[in-house]
Amino acid sequence: MYFENKKLLKPPVNRAAYSDRTAWLMAEMARLAYFNFEGSLNIDDIAKSLAGESSEKTIKDVLSKLIDDKQQTSDKAKKELDSYLTLSEFTLVDVFNTEGTQAFLASSDTYGMNVLAFRGTEADIKDIKADLNGVTIEINGATIHSGFYNAFNYVKKDVETALQSLSSNGYPLYVTGHSLGGALALLATKFLASDSLGACYTYGSPRVASSLFGDDIKTPIYRIVNAADLVPRVPPAYVQYFLIAIFEIAHIPFISSAIVKLLEKTVGYRHHGDMRFLTACNTDYSDLRLLQNPTIIDRALRLTKRLLATMFKAGATDHFIKTYSNKLAAYAERRN
Repeated sequence: MYFENKKLLKPPVNRAAYSDRTAWLMAEMARLAYFNFEGSLNIDDIAKSLAGESSEKTIKDVLSKLIDDKQQTSDKAKKELDSYLTLSEFTLVDVFNTEGTQAFLASSDTYGMNVLAFRGTEADIKDIKADLNGVTIEINGATIHSGFYNAFNYVKKDVETALQSLSSNGYPLYVTGHSLGGALALLATKFLASDSLGACYTYGSPRVASSLFGDDIKTPIYRIVNAADLVPRVPPAYVQYFLIAIFEIAHIPFISSAIVKLLEKTVGYRHHGDMRFLTACNTDYSDLRLLQNPTIIDRALRLTKRLLATMFKAGATDHFIKTYSNKLAAYAERRN
């Protein structure tokens, strides 16, 4: 179920400063973005339906029916997505699904806000290619991860059109996403909402671009990182320089040059925005803290302690969006 904490469904949208309630609400939106609103085709069913067929007409008829079935599944899924949004007094405006990039746009007259939520990485070859494509491109002097940039551009025009249809309501736009979705949310903030009265909230987001990337973004960016989540940290800039030096000294035939080339592609990447760090805590969240921009030494010590205590499992489990949402809900309830 989504949006179970009704007490938190009153985000203070008249200000763009960091809000505990908005942080939780955006985490739920980022979680909801993983809902399969686009429907799906079962490859096994397709294979069985076409097995042994040689007639072009029969193949076309089967594929046509499967596409129709997918459309019906998609329509049903979008209605279900809208029903989940209704729980938080939002309505679905549009969904976007192009070349492996998914997002939805929602609006709330109750709270006077629009929300654009991007889906994060899934076990899909297009998402994996976007994550791994570390080649940089340069735009207005800033270097940007080309895989993320290309993934964003697949839906950019459609999102722009949908946002224009909402311009008459005058509500601020909040952009959010988890993991890859956080990277896409940052790009959307940069290129579609750089001077918004709303804000951008990301969860476990990787680094996207060089420091110059954020110079003209006026919209507040809040970057939430949970305990030992490794995605926002891999690899830190100082580790990149260290590894480059090590592999150049080691000079392992073929391997060293390939690794150095890969590391150099992303050495200039930086995080953007105001960081909020969720500490490791007891299962009842009684000792949970939310630290604002902790020092790199503090984070390194906490990371090491957490990884050792969990035999390194927390590096992955602390990345789950549900964990982010639960911790933010507990913290917000305690403070409100």
